[in-house]
Amino acid sequence: MNKLFAVIAFVLTLGVGLPAQVSAQVAEASLTAEGTGLTREAAIQSALVNAAGQAFGIDLYASMESTSLATDVLANGEEDTLMVSALNSSVVKELRSPMNSPILGYSVDDAYTLPDAGWEAIVTLRYAQFERMGADTNRRSIVVVADHKRYGSMLRQTVSDSIVGSRRFDVLNRDDEAFFENEKDFILGDDAAIPELARLSQAGGADYIVIAELTHLGISNNNRETIRMTGEVLVKSSVSGTLQVKIIEFASRKLKWTGTEKFGGTYPGASHVGAGTLSKLIGNAADKLVSDMIASIYPIRVVKAMGSTAIINRGEGGVSKGETYAVFLEGEELIDPQSGESLGSMEVEVGVGTVTEVKPKFSYLKMSSGSLEAEGSYILRKAVKQAAAPRRAPAPRRAPQEPSRKDAFLNN
Repeated sequence: MNKLFAVIAFVLTLGVGLPAQVSAQVAEASLTAEGTGLTREAAIQSALVNAAGQAFGIDLYASMESTSLATDVLANGEEDTLMVSALNSSVVKELRSPMNSPILGYSVDDAYTLPDAGWEAIVTLRYAQFERMGADTNRRSIVVVADHKRYGSMLRQTVSDSIVGSRRFDVLNRDDEAFFENEKDFILGDDAAIPELARLSQAGGADYIVIAELTHLGISNNNRETIRMTGEVLVKSSVSGTLQVKIIEFASRKLKWTGTEKFGGTYPGASHVGAGTLSKLIGNAADKLVSDMIASIYPIRVVKAMGSTAIINRGEGGVSKGETYAVFLEGEELIDPQSGESLGSMEVEVGVGTVTEVKPKFSYLKMSSGSLEAEGSYILRKAVKQAAAPRRAPAPRRAPQEPSRKDAFLNN
């Protein structure tokens, strides 16, 4: 008898329940349901199937049709363990979570014969319930992949850090599998409380796959140049490359966005370009690409307009104090008459604003020109600074000259 069923049988024998709440995410819950059948045992089984179906939102009738308890088995005190085992087998099959055995036990509250024929039973099912941390969000989930032989891990880490900093997506961790396996082994071991099993098989899939690639990477280390006059040897190292990021929708495999950003630097006096320097360069390029990606997919929006002041949905890591943005009023949505695809909405520039204060999740924008109406829908785009046209210096004034004798003669 494995650990799960042995401990359940022991708890049922003592008549002592497990703690009402084991942790902030995993708690023991209960649900009461009724069921009918030709025999007492069939009525209890029907009630348990109803309770499990309600608890997990699944239909267990088909998977439990072949499961029945013989009279001799019921008489020897193994009914609870066998029924819990059968229910768990059916639940994990429907939920496709083989590592998760969420049903902890049950009790029969009542069982009685019906006036016409058969039995009716009322049971209370106890099960482990998993609740995700934090409030539910509409964020899309992303997994970052990179297959560069030498710098794959660095690419995944830097691009993931940039996406996390944007606060627009949930980034899923596919690295450090050994640590996850160790924690899984602990939960399945003898030291963890049984409801902790509800933590297993809860990993989510990705809505988007982000592919990070390094192209044209060149590193030149320990370049030496000798000055002939002094004999001094000058050393320098340099690096250059291009970071490319692609976003692919997992379900449809459609390419949703792509961008490239060059990076590089020259370091006098350095005999080589270290991993930290390269990581910083790639990280800066990733920040720029993620910023462009977010602006394309999720443009900055005005959350609340208050005349010449507005609150926008970007905070720390998304915008910086002093940045200037052009503000556009969104209008009618445009539809391609051939493909039926949305081409976006018409945009009318209404003014320019500057970020005056940055909070963790939002910021304040002060309009330097134009004003905003409370009912309007506004988006922001980074203002492009145009170089001022060079001013032409005025032509020097020439001092009047005395006419030549020849000119004087001709004009007379």
